Amino acid sequence: MNITAKGSIAFEGNGAEKARNASSAQITAQGTITNTGDQKQLRLNNVSINGTGIGLNFVSIQPNTSHRFDGELIISGRVHVNQTTPKNLSFWKVSDESYWNVSHLTVKEKSAFSFTKFALNNNHGRETSRYRKGGGVIFRSPTGHTNFTVKQGSVANFSFKAKNDTNHANQLPIQFNSNISVDGGGKVLFCITSNYSGRSVGIGMSSINVSDGSNLTFNSSIRGQEAFNISKDLTINATGSFFELGQYSDTFNGNGFNHDAIKSTHNISILGGNVTLGGQDSSSTITGNINISQAANVTLRAYNGNGRNKQLTLGNVSIEGNLSLIGASANINGNLSVKENAKFKGETQDNLNITGTFINNGDSKINISQGVVKLGNVTNDGDLNITTHAKHNQRSIIGGDIINNKGSLNITDSNKNAEIQIVGNISQKEGNLTISSDKINITNQITIKAGVDGENSDSDATNNANLTIKTKELKLTQDLNISGFNKAEITAKDGSDLTIGNTNSADGTNAKKVTFNQVKDSKISAGDHNVTLNSKVETSGNTDNTGDGSGNNAGLTIAAKNVEVKNNITSNKTVNITASEKLTTKADATINATTGNVEVTAKTGDIKGEVKSTSGNVNITANGDTLKVSNVTGQNVTVTASSGAVTTTEGTTISATTGKASITTQTGDIKGEVKSNSGDVEITASGDTLNVSNVSGNAVTITADKGKLTTQASSSITSNNGQTTLTAKDGSIAGSINAANVTLNTTGTLTTVEGSNINAASGTLVINAKDAKLNGAASGDHTVVNATNASGSGSVTAVTSSNVNITGDLSTVNGLNIISKNGRNTVVLKGTEIEVKYIQPGVASVEEVIEAKRVLEKVKDLSDEERETLAKLGVSAVRFIEPNNTITVNTQNEFTTRPSSQVTISEGKACFSSGNGAAVCTNVADDGQQ
Repeated sequence: MNITAKGSIAFEGNGAEKARNASSAQITAQGTITNTGDQKQLRLNNVSINGTGIGLNFVSIQPNTSHRFDGELIISGRVHVNQTTPKNLSFWKVSDESYWNVSHLTVKEKSAFSFTKFALNNNHGRETSRYRKGGGVIFRSPTGHTNFTVKQGSVANFSFKAKNDTNHANQLPIQFNSNISVDGGGKVLFCITSNYSGRSVGIGMSSINVSDGSNLTFNSSIRGQEAFNISKDLTINATGSFFELGQYSDTFNGNGFNHDAIKSTHNISILGGNVTLGGQDSSSTITGNINISQAANVTLRAYNGNGRNKQLTLGNVSIEGNLSLIGASANINGNLSVKENAKFKGETQDNLNITGTFINNGDSKINISQGVVKLGNVTNDGDLNITTHAKHNQRSIIGGDIINNKGSLNITDSNKNAEIQIVGNISQKEGNLTISSDKINITNQITIKAGVDGENSDSDATNNANLTIKTKELKLTQDLNISGFNKAEITAKDGSDLTIGNTNSADGTNAKKVTFNQVKDSKISAGDHNVTLNSKVETSGNTDNTGDGSGNNAGLTIAAKNVEVKNNITSNKTVNITASEKLTTKADATINATTGNVEVTAKTGDIKGEVKSTSGNVNITANGDTLKVSNVTGQNVTVTASSGAVTTTEGTTISATTGKASITTQTGDIKGEVKSNSGDVEITASGDTLNVSNVSGNAVTITADKGKLTTQASSSITSNNGQTTLTAKDGSIAGSINAANVTLNTTGTLTTVEGSNINAASGTLVINAKDAKLNGAASGDHTVVNATNASGSGSVTAVTSSNVNITGDLSTVNGLNIISKNGRNTVVLKGTEIEVKYIQPGVASVEEVIEAKRVLEKVKDLSDEERETLAKLGVSAVRFIEPNNTITVNTQNEFTTRPSSQVTISEGKACFSSGNGAAVCTNVADDGQQ
């Protein structure tokens, strides 16, 4: 059937018969019905059309053909309605609208229906005439409802392009003002296109229902305004079916979309089915509430295309089913609520911002492929994972409080140099809380804690919660409090170095603090990489230090390749620091364990700051070349560098408050003080040199049996009420040694430096040496000197008695005194025992000392008066100068022979004179008797 008409064409009943049943008015034909007249109309009213063969086509090429479709339409075969205007018309020449008043369209099996109204002209302008319309289509059923029954395999295709009117005061040219239902299992497609100035599509219905596996799609490429403007609260139910409302690119692919795909201030409720809303190259703004029911699977999208910075802007969102946010960015300016058993996926490319409260009782995953997330308050009772990939200068922001009541929570940015900024508090009831980013910035004083409000910190749930912060840099604009976890660890991310605190905090002027409070296992680690602590680090809480689970153990463990401490570390339990390479601390940085032990292990150490424990022990061990320490205090203190050197600087102190202070090293340069208030001190060096300064304790033992032991000038080694023992291959004593008993053991040379002082005031002084070079003062109640050779200019003074055993050479030519004030000397010289009161300076050799004693034995015992006279003369030394007849006596403190001060023994008489006429003489018999 081919018809050409200049006038209107109508398939409808007359008068009252317009309300007939469509099945009673059938058209069966193939061909083309053409309307050639302008401002004419095609009307289809309650009619059944069967387009056989090639199909039945209703065609108009005029600019102003109106369509009016009413009642019920039944389509079988192929039926196409097409009005396409000439291309070169002015925009205002396209005016007449078409009206879809159909209450029910049926497209039978294996059939296709299409309605095309297309203003092909490209030019645009502002329509000012109130008589000219937009050349669009108005969908308005008298019943308020339009039903599309399209059988499976069939399609109803609507393609519209209104004229390009830029006058936005005019009504929208394409409007959907009736509720729509689609069933039958087929497809209904609305495709609306335009040029730059095309107007929006008005969505004025209140409900859309799609069922039976059907597919309803609204597709727009409008650019002049938003693609779809939703002007009412809208309920969408596509249970078991598919619904899509969105913007797609067209053949003008080089042109961007500057306006929204969907704009609505009204509420949208999605009851079921697969629903997709949004744009391929445009943003969408839906500021009303979005409610997604349990049976709904919803996708909201805003992709970048030719334009950039596309985003979804949403109000409150409530999810009982599934929601995926995809595309470039999404801003939820209201609250996001994910109900139990619901699923939320925030999988945008650039950003996801949730300004309001995010309550998750379901399964939520946020994965931003090349951007960041900004969150307000978050409450999680389900499973929540947040993954971002920040671009340059981007940062994720946790702007509110996070309360995780159930399960694990992961917040991760995997991109290089990415930053997560944490503004609010985080509470984790159970499971694992992981925050991971190259940079984590604490901008407010916050608490990350185990347990939630209303629970105490020692609840069972609290003990099941763990915290891991993985980062390269933990920046602290304000303090960070980590509280109540079973385990809390700050660790280096991706095999990198870890820095805690801002660089400008290292000088202490603006130092922020990380506090582990009531944490059973607190740890800072970097594996085979480095840890730098610019901030203060503190543990606090329960004082149980058993570590057996009976209470939260607030100890701190730090493990890394190199550890650099630039601020105070304070733990009310233990501090354990392990550096596989080097530990470095600043001079004003203190490592303090108030009730537990400090354990430091490193390959090398440069500890300029203080290390102390108030009521525990301090153990510092280096297994490498060097260990430099400063002030160290503990009940017991152990400093060990078995294969290296221990060094302390002048003015520092290693102090054991109640127990033992022990230093074990290969070589040592101990310029600072080493002491124990009520215990012993042991210093042992296995290598070449050991230099010590001030040392004090109950008993002091210093050993360098394979090397040289040196004490510094003005140094002091003091044993308060015990024994001091110094053992070395060689020794050089320049300071003072004070103890009840003092033992100096050297297998080589022992040198006491002039000005040194060794005092065993109430006990025994023992000097054992191969070569004893005694230039300082040494004394004891009883003294023992065992040496192969002895020389020097000093003295060894015993109050009661002394024992001297010199197996080699004794030289007192420089003034060496070995004295027993109130007793006797037992002297063995080269195996010969002699008894003298003192060995005097000036004797040239062992042989001369022996001969001098023989001669002196001939001198009678002096009377008290004679002794007093000799004392006035200052007689203090004897030297044999002529065999068998003369002995010269020097005056006090003189160490050379002077003729004017002598004792002459000759022909049985001994005379003592000072050279100024004063003399005392006595007779001497040959047998030594008067």
